[in-house]
Amino acid sequence: MKKSSLKRLVGLGTFGVLGLSACGEKNDQAQAPAGGSGAKAVAAKAAAVETTAAVAPAADLAAVAQATGFAKYLPATTQAYAGVFDGKGFLDGLQGSALVKLFEEQVRDNGDPSFSLEELGEAPEAQMAVSLLGEEIFLAVGEGTALQTANLVSINESVTRHWAQTLVKMGEAGLAGEDALAVEEIMLPLVVKLLGDAKAGVGALEKAQMPPVTLGFKVSDEDIRGQLLEMVSQGIGAILEDIGPDGEGFAEALNIERGGSNFTGLKVVGEKLVASLPPDVKEGLSQVMDAATVDKLIGVLESRDLVIAVGVHENYLIGFTGSSADELQIVDSPSDSILSRPEAAFMNSYADKKLLGLMTVSKELQDSITKEASLLGSFAEGIREGLSETEAFGDTQEIETLLELIVEQERGIFSMQGYTPAGLVAFLEDGLKIEGHGGSTMPELDLDTPRSYASLATGEGVFLFANQVANGEYRGKVFEYLDTLGQTVYLGAKKAARMEIPDAPGDLDQFQEGFGMFDERILPHFLELWTGLRGDLVSGLGNEGAILVDLGGELPTVPGLPQLVVDEGKAPRLALLAPARDKEKLKSSWVNIDKALNGILKMMSEMTGENIPMQKPMSSEKNELKTWFFPFPFQSDDFVLNVSVDEKNVYASTSKSFVQALSGRMEEGEVDPAAKGAYFKVDFTALNNYVNGWLKLLEDNKDQVFGEDSPAAEDFLEGLPVARQVLAAFGELKGISGHIRKEDGVVRSSIHVMAGN
Repeated sequence: MKKSSLKRLVGLGTFGVLGLSACGEKNDQAQAPAGGSGAKAVAAKAAAVETTAAVAPAADLAAVAQATGFAKYLPATTQAYAGVFDGKGFLDGLQGSALVKLFEEQVRDNGDPSFSLEELGEAPEAQMAVSLLGEEIFLAVGEGTALQTANLVSINESVTRHWAQTLVKMGEAGLAGEDALAVEEIMLPLVVKLLGDAKAGVGALEKAQMPPVTLGFKVSDEDIRGQLLEMVSQGIGAILEDIGPDGEGFAEALNIERGGSNFTGLKVVGEKLVASLPPDVKEGLSQVMDAATVDKLIGVLESRDLVIAVGVHENYLIGFTGSSADELQIVDSPSDSILSRPEAAFMNSYADKKLLGLMTVSKELQDSITKEASLLGSFAEGIREGLSETEAFGDTQEIETLLELIVEQERGIFSMQGYTPAGLVAFLEDGLKIEGHGGSTMPELDLDTPRSYASLATGEGVFLFANQVANGEYRGKVFEYLDTLGQTVYLGAKKAARMEIPDAPGDLDQFQEGFGMFDERILPHFLELWTGLRGDLVSGLGNEGAILVDLGGELPTVPGLPQLVVDEGKAPRLALLAPARDKEKLKSSWVNIDKALNGILKMMSEMTGENIPMQKPMSSEKNELKTWFFPFPFQSDDFVLNVSVDEKNVYASTSKSFVQALSGRMEEGEVDPAAKGAYFKVDFTALNNYVNGWLKLLEDNKDQVFGEDSPAAEDFLEGLPVARQVLAAFGELKGISGHIRKEDGVVRSSIHVMAGN
């Protein structure tokens, strides 16, 4: 293809689909038919916190179709859809917010006195962009996408595995003192292996097709819509001049009628494309593969076409690419559309909302992404296969066994993952709400066990709270996997540290010396520490966990800090919580951790020549709560790093008094059986009040804090109006909350960005 036609092809990037490779079963038909509890008050408050979007009465399909724009025209074979609605309205709403006004003022105050987002939006280029993007945009992929995605994943895993084998070959050459392998010595065998792979070679290419992709924009302005269509059509026409009947001859014009609308475009004919290839292409292929493989590849190319078409349907500018014109479909009824699919059924509850976005993904497409995928499995398998084929690295049987175990353990983790038809909707309601239905089954979480810490979210002054119950079985598999990875990396490094490599670079000598010291002096302490953390601590703690930050703590009595600030200022307090499942295991974990830390400090003392003793923790006890902490200057009960244990829970915190209060609340509260899943909240109103409280304290007592007539006081007062302006602007953002749970056996997720005056 000529360079000019390639440039024009890029120019059609408006539709984001013209750069895709051509593949698909050949079809010469240009025309196709259309359609184709009794809990206490604390627990009751906890339940009230975890609010989600109110579920509206189920709407009929017509109402959903009205709310979701072009989705009602997309066929029920659509595998994934994403739509964005009323972008202009959303931006207009933002433009009137205090945050945007603050931004404009800051730009004007810093060198651009005439800056205005409103004026920028009136420029012709901006108006054209708003016309294209401001009403509705959608992207949809059709039938066959799941199969082709699985095919691509298989190819990627095969490339990873064979590339890992090649890395072993390169290492083998380096050990033998050979010069670096030339590119052709690396790539040609790699290509041959890939083509011969049962899952990802020629067989995968024979299955490859271009799935149908439809991209559209709602443009209500008829003149602008016409201009945009003309621009894209001219681009396609220019390409057709180069590669069509009057050019290189492997493309032909298309005129298609769908749903009463006309679409024009081109079809790249695979058979004609192959016929137009220079003879040396086939000769080049014959140099890296046998004749039978070359013939298969040529046959695949001959049977694949690429279709590109554009047109207007009602107020929508539509772009399409696929392997056949038959795949471009516009259905007549919402009951035949994507809205009738399982992943879109949840929209019945949101048809009356002010929608910003909608996404649906079929179960089949989700499965195709992860069914053959791996994290490190394919790489580990390739390294194992490479090592098994050489003796250059000595006895690698133990490493090979561990690499095989990595593959097996990874598959065990992935096998716990499951999917259901997925949908996601975003809409404006008391800020921004995002509701998810289905998708991943979230095997890492236990969504059936009530959270015992849920009531702590409602405490006064709580800025941040997060709480979930982990799936113990899943977590155990992950830790086993990490153990195996660590063992494998260690044995590989140990093997490398003992190798003798001709003309090795100096940094290898440094590595071997450093590893020797690590292996002899550091590793035993590291293993003791890992045993204490990974073994006994994990076994001693329950599956639930929570993190809590409030803003009501006392300041430490640091010398030089004004007494008024110490008395009236407030500091954040952090607490981590987990159930104490086995206190004997917890004690054992500390014995191992203490022994490891003592050994590390002793080693550091020997290396530095300075004695660095391990500090002994102090302890205190109140009721059933026992607290341990390391003493340091200026600490107080409300400002000290500590670990505490009561009858049921373990706490790690920056404040002993905070932990005492939390422990008391846990004794008084009862578990709400409805508080399940994973939940978090961030209260920006509490943060705003906290910062404003500090500003007022400093302003009212500036002479005591900064000193009379202090320049620092003047600087503070000078910057105070701007600080308050910023806080006022951010005051529109009230907070963020999120909740993952299970409803009627299906995973649900909710995110709420609370905003408003």
